[in-house]
Amino acid sequence: MKGLIMKTLLLSKKFFAAVIIIFFASSVLLYGDIDGRTGRTLKTSTSGCSCHGSINTGVTVTIAGADSLNPGQSSQYTLTVTNAGKTGMGLDIATRLGVLGVVSNTTHLASGELTQNANITMTNGTATITFSYTAPAAPGTDTIWAVGLAGNSQSNTGGDAWNHAQSKRVVIRNLTGIDPVNTPVNYTISSSYPNPFNPSTKVDISLSAEKNADIRVFDINGSEVYKIFTGKLGTGSHTFEWNAVNNSGSVVNSGIYFMKLDIGGRIETRKLMLVK
Repeated sequence: MKGLIMKTLLLSKKFFAAVIIIFFASSVLLYGDIDGRTGRTLKTSTSGCSCHGSINTGVTVTIAGADSLNPGQSSQYTLTVTNAGKTGMGLDIATRLGVLGVVSNTTHLASGELTQNANITMTNGTATITFSYTAPAAPGTDTIWAVGLAGNSQSNTGGDAWNHAQSKRVVIRNLTGIDPVNTPVNYTISSSYPNPFNPSTKVDISLSAEKNADIRVFDINGSEVYKIFTGKLGTGSHTFEWNAVNNSGSVVNSGIYFMKLDIGGRIETRKLMLVK
């Protein structure tokens, strides 16, 4: 009888210990990202902060800073997250070619990306952090991506909301054998906005001279979805919009699409994410 009691107590202790281990493991799984997580931007994933629910277009995430830099030049940028009623900010910032650096002491680098050290306090539903970006050594075009989280500053995900920022396009100037001050800019093309989008997204083109243009949308398999414009564009500013329809006029499904812009024989591409 005594042996049976001892065996029962031993099993009870093991069961209790197992419950404690499972509890703390669950806590780490659910709440262990208070010091940030990387790999959440459109550079590597469309799922964003999916552990905090679905994407929420009520959250505004904005990257602000220089649109063009010299090769190797460093500049400071800001990321602002806004959502009324929320009290805590989380973030992930990534770049395709350049190098990110810490400016605000509320952030740190992890795997080349920037994320928060801990919950960043929001004031009146908004918070801003500053970071540095150093351009690559070669001329070309780079991209800065970001995702922002607006949370409730509690140890749970209830009421949290997140969204992607409009990707920031940075032109790295070509300074070899030219005087950049006296070199005219033939055209500029904005990032698509909003992006992710529903039901429509736009792109702005500014020309200093008339050019032939061809603007089309393709799916991830390379098949044409919609022809936005083909013809001559005059000098000045132009805005083109895609309403998430195909060439037959039918509404397309959620997913990743690509806008191909051929301006005067030079081609640029914008990655679009339709979220319904």
